[in-house]
Amino acid sequence: MKIRILFAFLSFSFQMMATEIKVEQIKANGLEFTCRTIGSPSDGPAIILLHGFPETSHMWESTMQHLHEQGYYCMAPDMRGYSPNARPKGRKNYAIELIAKDIVALAAAKQLTNFHLMGHDWGSAIGWSIVGLYPKLVRSWVALSVPHLSALSNAVKYDEQQKKMSSYARVFQLSFLPEAVLKAKDFKRLKESCWYLSTPEQVAVYKEVFGGKRALTTCLHYYRKNWKKMIKIAEGLNISAIKTPTTLIWGDKDTALGRKSIEDTQQYMKGAYELVELDASHWLIQDKPEAVWKAMDAHLAKHK
Repeated sequence: MKIRILFAFLSFSFQMMATEIKVEQIKANGLEFTCRTIGSPSDGPAIILLHGFPETSHMWESTMQHLHEQGYYCMAPDMRGYSPNARPKGRKNYAIELIAKDIVALAAAKQLTNFHLMGHDWGSAIGWSIVGLYPKLVRSWVALSVPHLSALSNAVKYDEQQKKMSSYARVFQLSFLPEAVLKAKDFKRLKESCWYLSTPEQVAVYKEVFGGKRALTTCLHYYRKNWKKMIKIAEGLNISAIKTPTTLIWGDKDTALGRKSIEDTQQYMKGAYELVELDASHWLIQDKPEAVWKAMDAHLAKHK
């Protein structure tokens, strides 16, 4: 009996160790990125998870645990502008294609010849570009909240609802003022509008990152470099006809992305594609994690 109990304890301890999320510093594309990883690339298929603004790779921790339990190796980087040693000065260094190149270089650093890809918010925008520029690397693609960039660009230009919903992005084009407003009163605006579903641990991690030197500025450069030129950028990313198996997950309570661009994404998809609509906000992982996982698991089961 004692032997069986000891064996069970050791087995449980080993499983706990095997599923521990590590925080690594990985050099890629001339920069050094803070990355959360779980497992080993030899464990099974790889999944790279990309966060958005104003979050970090921490948003993916529970999802990474969930995926690793199913046999996947996961890597989630704090992207360019977020990682302390990956904050080059100047908005020119935050073009979508440069950030996409970072992710491909991180995959190469881990010797990943291909991977599944998931992204939320700006991580989703970057994901669409990776699918277009490096289609042979991406086994399948799950986009959270943000639709195909051409569909979004057209909606921002022509759809009245989306124009109103995107007004915050126009404010972010200003210099200095957005940083001051977002940092004021211990990040009060971000806590109320973006982090209200996050755990205290997540909020502490986010505050540490965005409180870092130049961090808010470099993260806002995603908007300042790319937003006004999104249509032109989308045309250059080779995403007019996506053949990669894709699932788009969107919450119908999203206050940043409206229905028009979500529904218009279909016309750009030339491979397997599914839209999953949830009763949820923009912050899908914190709001409805089980529903997101269900859609994600179904997608991965179809596109192993």
